[in-house]
Amino acid sequence: MVSEEEIRRRHRLFAQRFLRTAVVVDDKAYMELDGDVGPKAEVVVPGRETRPVSQEDQIPVVPRLEQSLNAGSITDSFSTIGVICGVVGPTQSEINALRQADIVVLDWRLQADDPQYALTLLSKLLTDEADNRNSLRLVAIYTGEGRLEDICNDIVVKLKEVELDPSTNENKTEISYRHGRVVIYAKSAVNLAAPLRNRSVAEEDLPDLLISDFAAMTEGLLPSIALTSLTAVREGEHKVLDRFSADLDPAFLAHRVCLSDPEDAERQIVNHVAEELRGLMDNAVAEESPAGVEAVEGWIRRKGEGFRFGDEEIDLEETVKLAKKGLQEARVLPKNAFKGLSSGFACGNIVDLDERLAWIMSFRTVFNAPPPTLWMGSIVTATMDGDERHLICMRPRCDCVRLDEETSFLFLPLVEPTKEKEQLVIKLDHEFKRMGIGLDPSGWFLPQFKPSECNSAIIAVRSRSDGNFEFTDTCDRQYTWRGELKAEYAQRIAQTFATTQSRVAVDESEWLRRMAKKG
Repeated sequence: MVSEEEIRRRHRLFAQRFLRTAVVVDDKAYMELDGDVGPKAEVVVPGRETRPVSQEDQIPVVPRLEQSLNAGSITDSFSTIGVICGVVGPTQSEINALRQADIVVLDWRLQADDPQYALTLLSKLLTDEADNRNSLRLVAIYTGEGRLEDICNDIVVKLKEVELDPSTNENKTEISYRHGRVVIYAKSAVNLAAPLRNRSVAEEDLPDLLISDFAAMTEGLLPSIALTSLTAVREGEHKVLDRFSADLDPAFLAHRVCLSDPEDAERQIVNHVAEELRGLMDNAVAEESPAGVEAVEGWIRRKGEGFRFGDEEIDLEETVKLAKKGLQEARVLPKNAFKGLSSGFACGNIVDLDERLAWIMSFRTVFNAPPPTLWMGSIVTATMDGDERHLICMRPRCDCVRLDEETSFLFLPLVEPTKEKEQLVIKLDHEFKRMGIGLDPSGWFLPQFKPSECNSAIIAVRSRSDGNFEFTDTCDRQYTWRGELKAEYAQRIAQTFATTQSRVAVDESEWLRRMAKKG
């Protein structure tokens, strides 16, 4: 059995390998040289004029204060653990540098000894429309003040104003929000009360603590797989660039001009780049096994002594056996217990965990550029006769491009999941819903759409009312876009649909038909 300490060490290693960049924002930062004792005189913006360097320029004229920061010590410590760290002052352009960083360190009083600038900068970093990537980021407040709880309260109020739903730990030194975390530390010269004394940190020790904070923020089986995969991409990106090198440009152009629609060439190469990246990730996860047997056993043992799966309760060792060997081979629960496995492992009544994971595994992520295209696998919602109907588009993708006139699109209805062979989970705003795919011809829907003149396809546009993507048919009916199935899932549904429609009707003995149905 792997110890708890070893599990944490491995996860910290995953986090450390993933991290690449850090940025420190502090208006009192200085670079300490040999023999320095603190910040020098006020920095003068260099110009074209030159003057001799006087002795006074080389003598420290400002004593080191609690608010000052030895930037060299922090950057050196970050570099020893493989993270590139930059130091910037509080200007109007530092937000661009912050958006690129995995770790951001902010002084609390950045301008005119006022914390408002830091609050505004933090809010802008986390909510600006230009940073619409929901970045996984750790932000550290590194301050010369001792009122850490007041700082935490001020940040919580600010994050609530921008609807980031923050929560804090017991001693008000950590703030979690959606996809990130804010941690608060005091500089080493600050004398804190006994319960918070470990939050007073020397500059050279701060990077190591922040690595641990980032590891804690991303702790778990799925985050470990994701971190390992993304690290493989970051470390192996040069291999992909080498495979798709510029000397292949003539061949790419030849391929492009031979296509019936040359614009498809870019998308096709993107698919192949994605396959190369997948190869890197597959290899890394196979080598590191971040969520393998040992990690799974450690996860189970950290949870507790007993687990209840529906009406069945099993002890810790049986739960470990279940997680390691699987439901069928472990034989500690009946086969129909699969419905309650997630809530059992979660030690509580967690409603939508299975739905969320099913949605992630079947739907592909579509960003704003380009907007969604209506084709096979598109899930939409339309209002018909006063009721909302959820539909799936079944028109083949190759028949959804290069359109030059009004075109009919076949939709199948999504219905309550009773006995439907094909089912999926869709996301409706903030909730998930499991639905079946209605194959009965009585539910088919065949509206017409007019292609965009510049795209020769049916392209969604943003609704002015709620910001959702929408398609509009020739009768001015709106279809709210809910997502797009991954190609392989959409193709499986198409195959099931085709098989259902290809049944051959024959006149046969009713006795024989019923006997065959009985088996």
